[in-house]
Amino acid sequence: MTKLQAHRIGRLLAATLTAGLLHTAGATEPAGLTLFEERVQRQPNDPKALIDLGVALARLGRLAEARQRFDQALRTSAIHALAHDNLLQLQLNMARHAYAAALRTGEVLPPADAGLQWSPAPSTPQPPAPPSAPLEVDAVLAAAPPAAIAAIAMKPDWSAWLRPLLASLVLLALGATAWAVNRRPLPITPAEPSASTVSPPITVVVPEHERAVPEERLIQIYRLIGQGHWARALEAAESLVTDQPRFTLAQLVYGDLLLAHSGVLRGFGRGSAQVPGAQERQIAPLQLEARQRLSAWQQPPPPGTVPRQMLLLPASVRQVVVVDGLRSRLFVLEHRAGQLVPTASLYAAIGRLGVGKQDEGDLRTPLGVYDITGRLDSRQVGDFYGAGALPLSYPNEHDRRLRRTGANIWLHGTRADRHADAPFSSNGCIVLSNADMERLLRDLVPRRTPVIIAERLEWVPPKSLADTRSSAVALAESWRQARMQADPSRLLGLYARSFDNGLQGWAEWQRQLAKDTASGTGRERELLDLTILDNADGSDALFITFREVLRGSASGTLRRQYWARERGQWKIFSEGVLE
Repeated sequence: MTKLQAHRIGRLLAATLTAGLLHTAGATEPAGLTLFEERVQRQPNDPKALIDLGVALARLGRLAEARQRFDQALRTSAIHALAHDNLLQLQLNMARHAYAAALRTGEVLPPADAGLQWSPAPSTPQPPAPPSAPLEVDAVLAAAPPAAIAAIAMKPDWSAWLRPLLASLVLLALGATAWAVNRRPLPITPAEPSASTVSPPITVVVPEHERAVPEERLIQIYRLIGQGHWARALEAAESLVTDQPRFTLAQLVYGDLLLAHSGVLRGFGRGSAQVPGAQERQIAPLQLEARQRLSAWQQPPPPGTVPRQMLLLPASVRQVVVVDGLRSRLFVLEHRAGQLVPTASLYAAIGRLGVGKQDEGDLRTPLGVYDITGRLDSRQVGDFYGAGALPLSYPNEHDRRLRRTGANIWLHGTRADRHADAPFSSNGCIVLSNADMERLLRDLVPRRTPVIIAERLEWVPPKSLADTRSSAVALAESWRQARMQADPSRLLGLYARSFDNGLQGWAEWQRQLAKDTASGTGRERELLDLTILDNADGSDALFITFREVLRGSASGTLRRQYWARERGQWKIFSEGVLE
C-alpha cells in the first residue's frame, strides 16, 4: 500500500466517523480503529493523530480512553499542557468562589490565581538588549523573584498589566480551544430539570447586557445547555454573575458549569473532589428555585386565558395581581385592547409552610382576594423589606368570618445582600427581587389594584366562566332592584343573619337598611364598574365591588360586598363603603 493510498483511506475513515457511521456505544470496529492506533504508534507525538484516535474511541463509546488521548494530545507540547493545567486550576478556583457566593459559607478562600504557574523561561540564552531598548516583559517576569514581580506590578506602567493580559489570551486561545471543544465531558445539566423536559429550539439569542432581566438570562443559560452550547452557556453565566453577584442560583449554576467543563462535576451543587459541595439542606432550596423558574418558562399561561377567580373586571380596573403560591409565581394582568393580558411574570417567595394562613405566626401565606392598602418605599421600611412594600388588606371580612388571625401581610423586596429568596422562606409575605419590587411600586395603584392569592392558579378561557359570571351578576342586580323598593324586608332578605362588617352586626345593619330605604325609595340607580371576583381559597364566596350612582348624580358610593352560601342560598355576610 502506497503512502497516498494510506492517506486516502485515513481521510475516508475520518469522514466516515464524522458522518456518524461508527457511533454505536460499545460497538467494536477493530479494522477502522487499528488504522488510527497504528498512526499513533508511528507518530506518538503528533497531536492530530492522538485527537483522531480520541474521536474514534469516543464514537465507539470508550469515553475514558478518549479523554486520555485528548489529554495526551495536549501534552505533546509543554506550553499547551501548562495552559491546559492552568485553565483547569483556574476553573476550580473560580468554582470554589462561585460556590461560596451561592451558599454563603463565609469561608475564607485562597485567591483565584492560587496554584497557577508562570510559563517557563526560555531554554536558550537571549542576547542582551541594547541599553536604550526596553526589556522584554516575558524575560523580566520569568527571571525576577516574586518580590520583584510584586514591586513591578505596583508601578503604573504597561508591563504591570500586559503580562496578565497575555497570559489570559494564552489560556483562552490555547487551553480553552483545544480542551473545551475536544475534551468536553458528557452533558450534566446543572439545574436538574426533568428528564422529560425538551428545551425549545433557540431562534433568537437574547443579547447579554446589564439591562436584561436576570431570570431571562438564567433561562437563556439553560437553553444553551439544552442545546449543547457549553462554551456559550459558560460565557453567559459568567456575564450574569458579574452583573448580579448576589444571584445565588446563578452563582451555583456558574460554579457547576466551571466544574462540568473541567470534567469533575458530581451533580447539581455537589462539587468535586477538589471543590467541596453543599449539603442537601443547602442544595434543596436552590434546586426547587431552579425547578420553579424553569417550570414558569416552560408552562406560561395559555394565550387568551384568565385565572378562574376573575369573573368580571371592568376596564376601570387597569391592573390585577394574581399569585400562584405553589409555583412561586406572581403575574400582573392588564387591560389591553379589550382583553386582560399578562404583562409581567415574576418569581416570588411565599411562606415557609406554604399557603392557607389560619393563625398568627403560622408561617403561611393567606389565600383570598385582597386590596393594596398603601405604598411604602425603602426609606419607610428597614433593610429586611428591600426596595419597599405594598401592604395587603389581610385579614379581610371573609378571613374574619372564618376566624383567621394575623396581620402585616405584604408584597415586599428582599434584603440587600441577596438577589432573591428561596421559594418557601418568608414569614407569610410575598417576597420579590428588589428590581421586580421597584416595578410594582412604580406601576400598581393602591386601593385600585386587586390581589388574588391562590394555591394553584387555573387559567381558563373567559367564555368558560359565562354561566358563573351571569349568576353572580344576577346577585348584584337583585340587590339593586331590592334597594329601590319601599319594603326594606325584601332587601334585608339578601343579608345573612350572621352579618358583621366589623362595625355593625345584624341588628344595627337592619336599622341602617330601613333608614336608607326610607330616604332612597323609588330613586333609580345603576351599578357602575362592577367587579366580581371568586374567592381563591376553595370556599363558596364572592367579592362584588361597584359604584352605586343615583339617577341625576355625577358620582356615587363605592361599595364592597362579601357574598357566601347560607343553607344553599347566596347571602351578603359583610358590606362596607370604600369611598
